[in-house]
Formats: sequence, structure tokens, C-alpha cells
Amino acid sequence: MSIQLLSAAARPDLRPAAEALTAALYPPYMQHDTVSNWAWEALYDPQLADYQTIAVDEAGVVVALGNAIPFLWEDGTELPDEGWDAVLGGGVSDMRAGRKANALSALSIVVAHSQRGSDLADRMLGAMKEAARAKGLGALVAPVRPTRKAQYQLQSFAQYCGWQLPDGAPFDPWVRKHWRLGARIVKVAPRSMVIPGTLAQWQEWTGLRFPQSGEYAFDGGLAPLSVDVERDQAVYVEPNLWMQHQL
Repeated sequence: MSIQLLSAAARPDLRPAAEALTAALYPPYMQHDTVSNWAWEALYDPQLADYQTIAVDEAGVVVALGNAIPFLWEDGTELPDEGWDAVLGGGVSDMRAGRKANALSALSIVVAHSQRGSDLADRMLGAMKEAARAKGLGALVAPVRPTRKAQYQLQSFAQYCGWQLPDGAPFDPWVRKHWRLGARIVKVAPRSMVIPGTLAQWQEWTGLRFPQSGEYAFDGGLAPLSVDVERDQAVYVEPNLWMQHQL
């Protein structure tokens, strides 16, 4: 089956179906990040829509969505510890202030279950590289979310990201995908996403109950959830792994 990749600028009518795919495949708490609450809509502004890639099959069904953000990466500075939040918020602020971007950051690639095992994720990353080159940007980076870290709750994020297969490839499948496509590991972003909520919200999102304050592991989490019963608040701070692709 032939898959066509289109920009959101070219086909804005596909956006509702593309975002419905994301909502169906992402855990609910991932849709309540502090920065994305105010910044996400800007990705579909005319200045940024070219960087959002939508894949459709022969029947016109949306089967993947890739989101990216251009940003100003100051010479000599490290990629931020705040990772996803910093680059999304910074990129939108750069755009609104008229600052010229010189780098592109991947934000998310979501692929329908029907396309798992295909090369579609590779093609989506390739589309991001093409967009960066076409706009004259000098780098493509990504705050990568390791897909299997949640299965290894007792290991630190840095330990897990350092694991390798016998051939030297990264242990984690999604990190390994980026690595095999030419990306190198740069650093850990320990505070990449911050997702606060009330106890009731986190109970709904995780199916857990929180009898006392403390840290809780939950399905899909890359780090513990910090719960404060007295304040009726829980905060999840997710680490990611910065990787940089060759252009």
C-alpha cells in the first residue's frame, strides 16, 4: 500500500484526523503538558505548518503524524535540560518575536498500529530532515522518549539509556531507530516535560489511588509521579534523551 507524506500547510483539512490518531495512541496524561497547553496550537500557524507531516494511505486514511518545531539554538550553548518543554515553548516564542530559527527539533512521531513494523517512522524522520534542509536550518535534534524505559522502573533513566546490545547499538528500540538513522546521543534532558494535575485527574489518567503523599510508579511512566495529598496535587516530570541527526 502506497503511503503519501503531506505537510499540514498543504492539507490543513487532515489535521483533525491526525490529532485524533495522536489522542488515541498517546496516554491521556501526555496530553496535559504545561507548555503544550499554550504552545501546541501554534504548530499549525502558517509559519510552522510546513514542519508538520501527515501520512495518508491510498484510501485517504491518516496513518501517521510527525510534529516538529524550528528554534534558535544559540552558538556554543548546550541543548536545554528542560528538553521538550524548552524547545516547544522557545520555538513558538522565537516565531512570535520574529527571531530567525537555525535548527529544527522533532517533537513527536505517531504511527497507526496498522503501519507498525513498516518503514513509515523512518520516512517521517526523513521528512523532518528534508524540511530542515529546505528551510536552510543547520541541525535536527530530538528529545527522544525511550519506548521501553517504563518496563524498567527501578533503573535510573541515565542507566537505562546507556544500555547497549551486543553489537553496540542502543538497547531501547526507539533510541536505536534514531541511532541507526544516523543520530548521536547528546545528553539526558532530566526535566523534559512537566505535567501537573489534581489527585482526581491523575487517578483518572492512571487508574491508581493515592492514599498518602510520596512517589508512585505507574504504567507508561518513565519516572515516578510525585504526590502531595495535603495540597491535592501530583506532578510528573519526564526525562527525555537529546539526540542529534546528521543533515
